[in-house]
Amino acid sequence: MSRPLLRTYWVLALLVLAGVVAVLAVGGRPDPSGPALALDGLWRFHPGDDLRWADPKTDDGDWEQIRLVSLASSHDLDVGFPGYLAGWRARGHVDLVGYGWYRRRVELPLNQDLRLLGPTMVDDGYEMFWDGKRIGGSGTLGEGQKITGVRPFVVRLPRPGNTHSVLLAVRTFMQPWPGRDNQSGGLRSVPTLAAASFGEQLHRAQWWRSIAGYIVEVALPAMMVLLAGIAVIQAHSTARPGFARWLSIALTATALLRLGNAVSAWTELLDVTLIYRVNTILLSPVAMLSWTAAWNDWAQGRGRREVLAIALVASIARVIAAIAHADALIPVVRLLFVGLVAVIAMRIWMHGERRWLALGTLSVIAVALFVNELRQLGIPDIWFPFNIGVTLTQYAYAIALPLLAWLLVDRRQQHALGGPATMATS
Repeated sequence: MSRPLLRTYWVLALLVLAGVVAVLAVGGRPDPSGPALALDGLWRFHPGDDLRWADPKTDDGDWEQIRLVSLASSHDLDVGFPGYLAGWRARGHVDLVGYGWYRRRVELPLNQDLRLLGPTMVDDGYEMFWDGKRIGGSGTLGEGQKITGVRPFVVRLPRPGNTHSVLLAVRTFMQPWPGRDNQSGGLRSVPTLAAASFGEQLHRAQWWRSIAGYIVEVALPAMMVLLAGIAVIQAHSTARPGFARWLSIALTATALLRLGNAVSAWTELLDVTLIYRVNTILLSPVAMLSWTAAWNDWAQGRGRREVLAIALVASIARVIAAIAHADALIPVVRLLFVGLVAVIAMRIWMHGERRWLALGTLSVIAVALFVNELRQLGIPDIWFPFNIGVTLTQYAYAIALPLLAWLLVDRRQQHALGGPATMATS
């Protein structure tokens, strides 16, 4: 059964790769040009929250003035959206979390059908108010708050008639999460005013870019879940049943971790706070433990029980650190796992089966698991093929999955895969 499963998986992997490349190519095209105005320039800013600030009659003369410069050549370091801006932490509000408001007057062309496109990048949710009336945004702020990922948004504006300008207010909210950099906070791009037909066209282009930015986070989990199912099927016949079973858990947990990024970017199904808690308290510790346990089972020699026990203790410590917000403990736990993986690699080198394939696959998985540590060593962790961000972690998993499928093939069937249909006896 291994031979058709392996070949089918590799064919599916190639088809998925071709589909991902096609989506990246379409989504990475430059935004179309047309009658649109990025609402950059001078804005008024005020930290805190008061719904009266949406009222155009509210005096904002004592608000801070900030100049937002939106350049197409400046893109974010995740998806690749153009017009990337520094947030409020880079503008003097280094300790601000929670709410911040932006206001400005928008000059209008007379008697035109207009669209307003929301900012494509915000930390972390927003609402827009047009002449005091809420016109939409991303997530729900205030009572019943639900913060979801920011996605492309467009709204039809009422015809301006004889009105020459309208007050636009943007209410933003940034989550109090650890690890925020000094560029975070509020608007990271500006809204855009566009003629109706072009506004819809630009909105579609933004959605294509968003789809392309997270398509890998759907493709990889799909292939991971499929391989996890193959691992379960193969567990009873492979030479390493423990490896196959642990691998199925590791792949499933990692798939859920990756898929959450796409869910939060494309939908409003889940609050990003819930995703963050599930990831840090459950999925990340389970994934790290399972990957370590799988490779520990593959390796021969002494010390397997000790490695598994240390990995279990480290995973429990990771959970406690996440619950207690003991952020200083997390890097220590991660370094402990780095050490465990190094010990396992040494055992594979000395005693393991199919040494070169196993070590090569383990090395690629280690790159995916410890990309944060590699970044600290100055190794780049993201590239922009087709102008869309693809991370080192994504590349590593894409390489590792076909190799893992190969490892799952039982030793007794290697001759069948390589040439003659002669099988070694057990």
